[in-house]
Amino acid sequence: MSKKDKIPRLHIDRIAEALLEVQRQFPLINRRLKMHREHLSDEIIQNMLSAYKHLDDLVAEQVKIFSDDGLSEILELNHIVLCGRDAKIRMEYTHHLIETSKRFYDLIQPVKRYYRKHKDSSPTKVASEVYVGILSRPQLFIEGNHRTGALLASYVLLMGGCSPFVLNVDNAVSYFDPSGQIKFSDKRSFKGKFKLPKYEKEFKLFLENNISDRFVLNPQSLKG
Repeated sequence: MSKKDKIPRLHIDRIAEALLEVQRQFPLINRRLKMHREHLSDEIIQNMLSAYKHLDDLVAEQVKIFSDDGLSEILELNHIVLCGRDAKIRMEYTHHLIETSKRFYDLIQPVKRYYRKHKDSSPTKVASEVYVGILSRPQLFIEGNHRTGALLASYVLLMGGCSPFVLNVDNAVSYFDPSGQIKFSDKRSFKGKFKLPKYEKEFKLFLENNISDRFVLNPQSLKG
């Protein structure tokens, strides 16, 4: 197996199929959720696919996005999730993107330190704790924390030789409901800190049960 074959590459077409099926069935999914969510618009789906493509490039190039030089790529994933790659749309949201950048660089350091300290641990454990760290209050971004957090969890998984996480109709409810609880937990408070280990453990188990090599072009590149 060549070095290139050892790097997981995302199956973007299958990811698109999964996300579009969630979009089609979202009214039914939404009725099952404890907290209803906004409709998955065509724009959200297309931006997510663009973000997965960018994620695929980052993994293929083995970019260390939690390094000081790589942090801008984490921010770029959030920008793609919200605005796509269209320069005109980004111009319209210049102020928002600037404020997001300020917030991001103020809050990323604990997540960065955690990843750099634990990056050789179980990928599902690290992915779950990175996700919870991003989603719990104060959230890393002004908007798009769920979507960007899921992408970063997949980055951790792929770099660790595991399958990515992709939202689909079978895991949507079990993803959105606990994510809603995590979102309202404040890691700065005693009560919030007390709950976070439970959420991290539960999300780790969720990932273990909901990552799939069907979303990878070369499953032979994955560990065991």
